[in-house]
Amino acid sequence: MLEPTWTALKNHRRLHQIVATLVRFGAQDVLLRLGLGRLLVDVNAEPGEALPASTPQRVRMALEALGPTFIKCGQILASRSDILPPEWVDELQALHSQASTLPWAGLEDQVLEDLGCGLDQVFAEFDTQPLAAASMAQVYRARLLSGEAVVVKVQRPGLRHKMTADLQLLESLAQLVEQNAALAVYQPRQMVRQLARAMLEELDFTQEGQNGDSIAQNFAGTPHIVIPRNYWAFSSQRLLVQEFLPSFTPLERDALIEQGLDPGLLARRGAQAFIKMLLEDGLFHGDPHPGNLRAMSDNRVGFIDFGMVGRLDERRRLEVMNFMRALTEGSTETLVAVLIDWSGERVQDLSQIEQAAREYMARHSGGPLKMSALISGFLGLIREYRLLLPPDLLVLFKALVTADGVLTRLDPELDLVATARPAVEKMLRDQFSWKVAKGLGIEGLELGRGVLSDLPKLTRLMVHRLKHGVLDLKVDMPGLERLERSLRLASTRLSLALLISALLIAFGPQIAAAGPVWQGLSAIGWLAGIATLGGLLAFLWSLFKG
Repeated sequence: MLEPTWTALKNHRRLHQIVATLVRFGAQDVLLRLGLGRLLVDVNAEPGEALPASTPQRVRMALEALGPTFIKCGQILASRSDILPPEWVDELQALHSQASTLPWAGLEDQVLEDLGCGLDQVFAEFDTQPLAAASMAQVYRARLLSGEAVVVKVQRPGLRHKMTADLQLLESLAQLVEQNAALAVYQPRQMVRQLARAMLEELDFTQEGQNGDSIAQNFAGTPHIVIPRNYWAFSSQRLLVQEFLPSFTPLERDALIEQGLDPGLLARRGAQAFIKMLLEDGLFHGDPHPGNLRAMSDNRVGFIDFGMVGRLDERRRLEVMNFMRALTEGSTETLVAVLIDWSGERVQDLSQIEQAAREYMARHSGGPLKMSALISGFLGLIREYRLLLPPDLLVLFKALVTADGVLTRLDPELDLVATARPAVEKMLRDQFSWKVAKGLGIEGLELGRGVLSDLPKLTRLMVHRLKHGVLDLKVDMPGLERLERSLRLASTRLSLALLISALLIAFGPQIAAAGPVWQGLSAIGWLAGIATLGGLLAFLWSLFKG
């Protein structure tokens, strides 16, 4: 409790600003829902006039007013369809990071510091009017002395310090929220830490450049997919110099046709490239919105801005393959198996999950499959049964929905599910190939060799401990203590019952004959009969209750 309190005190001014902004936009009820209503005590701000009636809209406006940290948080939270209702997801997806343009004079010193020299020693031309301005960076057009057209991405000064302080404050607030048992199941501190990792990675432009280089290498043999080249000699954590891709955005369908391009072919190539990133490479673009996909001459597709990427290891790619196979084949059993893999111990009632999976498949069968609708329904199922998905899958689903939306606007007939089918079938065949079997056999032999080499040593150790009576066996069984208490209580009751029975057999006749007699039975006998009947009824009641 001390740590979050101290952090809140240390950042008291910023905390007050955050709360006042939420109040100004009429979004203070969010604090009440999170159990943070006490933060409203010292705030005198009043809600503004003519605010939207919708709480998600008011929260979105407040996040935009609070700046880069909260805008990025909202954008990332837009992927949490597993815990947020659709109206919240839709509104958070509308968050834009467009910001007021910072004059070149406010950026020039930082750019010169990162370059280590003057602009004229690197660029033949440099347009100081930004091509685009966002909350985290501004982008400029330039031309290198060697003649290549480039874009220069410049991080806003002091941004890392501000975002780090905001993230520390958010983690402290999440720790307070976690004290509410109803909200603790959503792991708010872990969510904030995941947000922090994603945001701080995006602040490192060298990481963004390396992501682009890795994806470019994966598409080295695919000339119709273009990834911009990075100029590392002039780049740093706060400055990224990249090849400029002359292009149209995918949404300019009519302009593409006028230029002699084929929107349908562009959409298919973009979809195939994205499926390849997912199932073959395990490294994919995490935010393929319209500004990050470029339609180029000769029907080439360009991908830019790799600040947010997703990574899938081999096991996760197999799980994603099974998920897509379940969708393409309509297999309820496969979908349930995937749900169990992804949700683990949170699956409490398997019969309910199976029934939900059958209903889900029934809703999405018998017609063309749309990836956005499939994923939206799947995340709705996750949310309904209070299951939580691993964070890397949330990035994946958000990217799939975004790519599907962009590409189907380019070609309304595109079926991303059908596009994925050949890759799924190939991956499935590969799992039964000789190469995979050989690899599994080698792994099995290595494991067996390790076990056999350790076996003599383990045997000697066990025999030595048995010989000296120091072998401990520890078994961890949930509920074992409760079972032990129940058995101890049962044995005590049984022993007491046997003792009372023995006493009654030995002294029962003498006791029954003592005292006054009524209807041929002594008073003690009547009491014993009543007690016996009561005990029998209590025994029957305990059986019924059990």
